Amino acid sequence: TVRPLDLIYSQLGVDGQGSRYEALRRCIQVTIKTTAASVLLWLRDDLPREQTREHWRGAHAQLVARTPGVLDYRQHHFDPDQAGLWPSGEGVETEISASRRVGGMPEVTFEGAFSSLKSGKHNKLVFADEANAFRRSILYLTGPGGGRRHIESRGDLVGFRAVVLLRRRQGMGFRAFRRFVNESLGGALASAPGLTEVHTQAFLPWIERLWDTPGVAHDNPADQRYHGSLVLGARDREALEAALASDAVSSLIASQREHCVAIHAYTVADTYTFRRDGRPTLPQIEPASKPRLEPVRRELPPPPARAEQSSGPDPFPTAQLIPVSGYGPEDVVVDAEGRLLCGVEGGRLLRIDPERRVEETIADTDGRPLGLEVLEDGRVLVCDAKRGLLRLDPSSGELETLVRYIDGVPLRFCSNAAAAADGTIWFTESTNRYDFEHFLGALLEHRPSGRLFRRDPDGTVETVLADLHFPNGVALTADQSALLFAETGAYRLSRLEVSGPAAGSHETLADNLPGLPDNLSRQVGGRFWLAMVNPRDRALDRLGTAPLRLRRGLWRTPERMQPEVTRTTWVIALDQRGKVLTDLQQERDDYHAVTGVAEANGRLFLASVEERALLALDLGSR
Repeated sequence: TVRPLDLIYSQLGVDGQGSRYEALRRCIQVTIKTTAASVLLWLRDDLPREQTREHWRGAHAQLVARTPGVLDYRQHHFDPDQAGLWPSGEGVETEISASRRVGGMPEVTFEGAFSSLKSGKHNKLVFADEANAFRRSILYLTGPGGGRRHIESRGDLVGFRAVVLLRRRQGMGFRAFRRFVNESLGGALASAPGLTEVHTQAFLPWIERLWDTPGVAHDNPADQRYHGSLVLGARDREALEAALASDAVSSLIASQREHCVAIHAYTVADTYTFRRDGRPTLPQIEPASKPRLEPVRRELPPPPARAEQSSGPDPFPTAQLIPVSGYGPEDVVVDAEGRLLCGVEGGRLLRIDPERRVEETIADTDGRPLGLEVLEDGRVLVCDAKRGLLRLDPSSGELETLVRYIDGVPLRFCSNAAAAADGTIWFTESTNRYDFEHFLGALLEHRPSGRLFRRDPDGTVETVLADLHFPNGVALTADQSALLFAETGAYRLSRLEVSGPAAGSHETLADNLPGLPDNLSRQVGGRFWLAMVNPRDRALDRLGTAPLRLRRGLWRTPERMQPEVTRTTWVIALDQRGKVLTDLQQERDDYHAVTGVAEANGRLFLASVEERALLALDLGSR
């Protein structure tokens, strides 16, 4: 198995920017042979374009992304208004007529030469769904090894993309055309400066019955057929156009004319990655089977003595249950009027008067709401594990999607958020490898797969930190000069400077914590509250160095047969430098697994992803 180049760059310590990246890419360029497919799609014209696109990247993507035998699956949505990007040349058609403009193209790479045979039964579901978005579709397959990945880049290195479809000149043999596409043209493009992605495919002869989807046209006249494709990426349009005009490509003009009767380069409006390295990247909407576990070796220090204690050093306050009408309120926040807000399984967002115990449903995400943050104008940020980062207007129940994709990849497990006064939003993705329903897999793997993001007021999203161990709660300091964030899988609390001369630097405030940290509260009276969902588990720590078969076997074991976790109710108060101010823990029959906490008016409100209630603690004069 040849690993993608971006993993090699990462291991060699190259940051992927500027001349260092370009120089290394040229030195270690590896061409990977693939067995692949391209499907040309024309969207239904009796429905709004955005409606059909949403179905394609939504329900339809869910089906295809979970097809057995597929290694990678990307959707390229074409710009509908274009005449062709390829440089004009005598004897080769490069202008795309309005009647022949394709709506988009999925790019599929299979795990092996015959992996497509695994998908027969699943393809029936895909076939049946096509009519919901497409009026016409045409499948083109390569033979075994008929595709090439000349340059494989990370998404943040591609700001502009084009898909090039090639029509073979009559009389040109299949093998000669394949060599031209994969070796001559692909090699020339890979050597052209400025390109950060080059994929090629040479198609087998088209057979209509291989893609006989019901309710969708498959007509493909000989003078409209394509015989190969290129997927090209660059930092921007100017860089891609410069590469197409480079000497490396221009030197093949005569060869282009000899092999091709048409070269149609479509500008790609958006590219979405829904399966990568054999794993779906989008959160499941309906129950799905567990993904495979790919553990790494990781040694952890032994937990501190505090982890063995079942109660904290400070007296546990008087507590009262506040029942809610749903399961698993993962977080809790308090609005300006002292009412509690939480989200429960199924997607409902609840508002509760803690004094009168009156509850109302104010919205429904139709997903799985997790972390919440009340904004200064009364609106609420909602981190939804299935829908991404949302913003709620509680007065109307209207939900607005703020972030759903990052570099064309769905936000997989949006966990918690904090907002600054200027509109900047900091938020976490606990893992990009597992769904909320399978979160335990991320902890068993001991593989860092979480990220911290910043969304600027103009909507731009930047990855601030990557390769984190299940990042969870986030909270800004009172002066908003720094952000505190917890990593559940690292048992760690860290501080990131967000303004001033040290902006961008981060440090560990508390390491080797005695429990698994979850959400953080806003700072009140000089302190943050940190929810501790469970005490440290020595067995979980030891799994970091356990044999792969043992961990995979444990992952396959049904949850009902796995050991029960310790039932404890635990929160810790810290100052902005990580010093513990208050440590409250108690074993209770009626409440455990605290995942969210909020302080208001001398009371502490706890949330739990394992309960059907909130818990109110009377802090008194603390």
